[in-house]
Amino acid sequence: MKLAIVGGGPAGISLGWFLRGTKIDATVYEGLDDVGKKPCAWGLLKGIENQIDIPKESIYSEIKGFRIFLDGKLISEVRERERLGYIVDKPMFLRKLGEKIDLRLNSKVVVKDGVLTVNGKQEQADKVIFATGHYSLGKDVTIPAVQYITDLNYDPEMVDMYFYSDLLGYGWIFPDPKGAKIGVGGYGSVDFIKEKLKTITKGKVLGFHGARVSDFGVLEERLNGSYIGEALGTVYAVTGEGIRPSIMSAKIMANALLEDKDFSKEFKRSKLYWSLQIHAKVIKEAKARNSVKGLERVLLKADPRLVVKFAMGDFGKLDLIKLFGSSII
Repeated sequence: MKLAIVGGGPAGISLGWFLRGTKIDATVYEGLDDVGKKPCAWGLLKGIENQIDIPKESIYSEIKGFRIFLDGKLISEVRERERLGYIVDKPMFLRKLGEKIDLRLNSKVVVKDGVLTVNGKQEQADKVIFATGHYSLGKDVTIPAVQYITDLNYDPEMVDMYFYSDLLGYGWIFPDPKGAKIGVGGYGSVDFIKEKLKTITKGKVLGFHGARVSDFGVLEERLNGSYIGEALGTVYAVTGEGIRPSIMSAKIMANALLEDKDFSKEFKRSKLYWSLQIHAKVIKEAKARNSVKGLERVLLKADPRLVVKFAMGDFGKLDLIKLFGSSII
């Protein structure tokens, strides 16, 4: 099978990497001149190293702790001896994986009436899979996010997460080789979110960028075997984590292709699908009530380690009952 993968982000490159040396001849087409250009915090939580290589040179630090803030007040802190995840140089991480696959940059792809053209030239492909991230999603299923890079002297092992009583969304401070990445995203105007960002910004600002982030959960209409990653909605809605679940979705797709199985069925059987949809349900219920009080109550009263488990998608039904009660299941 000749497979065309459109998009050289974490999902697309991972799918090519999982399929290398197999019966499937996969080519990844990236429209930009380099990979990893979408701004994000570069966090990669633990467990994914069991599925894909994380080149050592792309690892900046190991995450060993989280701090959670509500309206600027520290409400819980967790620090472990073992790592909870990594801060990676995302462009380098993707470039290193891309060296082992057929990755073609500066490739503008158009698919019309089943015909694939790349830079105006028709290419042969038996199947096309879209890993086009938020670029293929509408504003109704994404939220705006803005981020500064600053020279803040920040603990390379810690991550700060900020929640607010007047914003359905989140802020963050993540370690960065230059200091820290500080950002906010949520259901609000860009101007409102920028004002929130000012309240947590520390250090000298070295750069500013923004993007939209999927915050809807898995898009059922795209569970047809043609989409993976953020284009499918594989972002944890409460925290905005997208790199790891995108890679996991690519792994499920690779297995389905190699074993001639139905991707939709395999994906819906996965813990990834279930946990993503639970995160999305928490956000949808808060939107319906036009209130973040339920999430606020959880952050204030729950065991911090249980909150971290939920944030990482590493939770079961009993954990959910302890956090939210039986109504969330």
